[in-house]
Amino acid sequence: MHDTMVGLLEKADLAIAFCAGVIGEDDLEPMARSVRDARIRISYPEDMSVVALVGGTGSGKSSLANAVCGADVAMVGGARPTTGEPLAIVAEARAGDIGGYLDALGVSVQVTVRIPPWLCLIDMPDTDSVEIEHRLRVEQLLPRLDIVVWVVDPEKYRDAALHNRYLKPLSSYSNQFIFVLNQIDRLAPAVIESVVADLEKALREDGIESPRIVATAVNPASGPPIGVSDLVDALEEAVNDDRVFEKLLVDLAQGSAGLLDATGGSGLEFETRARAVLETTARMVVDGQTRSAIDELTLFLEAIANEAGGSTGSRVSQIAALVPSHVESVADGVKTSTPIENRRRFRARRSDLEASRAEQRDAAGEILDDLVIDPTRGALAARAQANAALADLSLSVEKARAVTTR
Repeated sequence: MHDTMVGLLEKADLAIAFCAGVIGEDDLEPMARSVRDARIRISYPEDMSVVALVGGTGSGKSSLANAVCGADVAMVGGARPTTGEPLAIVAEARAGDIGGYLDALGVSVQVTVRIPPWLCLIDMPDTDSVEIEHRLRVEQLLPRLDIVVWVVDPEKYRDAALHNRYLKPLSSYSNQFIFVLNQIDRLAPAVIESVVADLEKALREDGIESPRIVATAVNPASGPPIGVSDLVDALEEAVNDDRVFEKLLVDLAQGSAGLLDATGGSGLEFETRARAVLETTARMVVDGQTRSAIDELTLFLEAIANEAGGSTGSRVSQIAALVPSHVESVADGVKTSTPIENRRRFRARRSDLEASRAEQRDAAGEILDDLVIDPTRGALAARAQANAALADLSLSVEKARAVTTR
């Protein structure tokens, strides 16, 4: 799968190159950023999974991190500088393997403990922190992680902010999500199953079709921790089924779809429409209806500009702005006859008036094609090339996703 990703990123680079000049830099940047992030991620071990523990205040995610690691990570690594800083926990033998990626993520606080070598666990700041910087830090990192473990408790698992701010907007990444209903020891055994079912219902309402939910109790009043080993098993399964690549594929799919929207998509049927408008405007010019010809051609180009959108649309609008001077020039040529005669290099003189007018219409249409339609055709050709590259990328991503979801 690694080699497949490399090939897809090369196609993504090509698509971005074709889109440059067709759409604006602001529209290109999200896709370019996704490609940069993907290249960074695949340059580090694919047999490791970067997993974030995310939850609100009091959900018990830090206690869950300790339970997974079998150690008090705060004590192992020293006091954390601030609760707003993510804390990365890795196996000592793998710290050098994943350190560069953590640096790229901006996760500078790292500790090493005895955890599975395939796991890099990040204890994130609280999602409901009153500190805006803390929430922004979470939001910045979430799309760049392999797996996200959402930790909720029996009281706040339906918190509107969690569902509306995070889960619904990120539902396309649901294959990267594991949900932990923590602190189930606070519930009567008879209602645990119904609370899990209600959490599942809420997640389906967010657009998460098949949520994976693990029920845990890290510090029960009596007996050993509940569900921690189930969570570790779920995380190991995610590492073994190419879950890392699935996230990157989602990014590429969304990026290519976004660029297709920015280019305006395809289906303008430009050539057919251009032939029809040239025929109409050429006849108007020869018949002395210069103003009508200007309006007809301008309206056509404005429609094409609106449908094309982006930088292509702006370029076509610039061509449309020159239509009055071009049409008037052609109209003057029709009156004097000489410019058009020179342009066309008439093959033979016709004595019949109608034949002469037909020839004038042909000449006017040819000149308007050179001055107006051909530059528009060139602008749309670049757009078509970009769309072709994006369509090729989308199809390739779709095939790769089909392989990872088998």
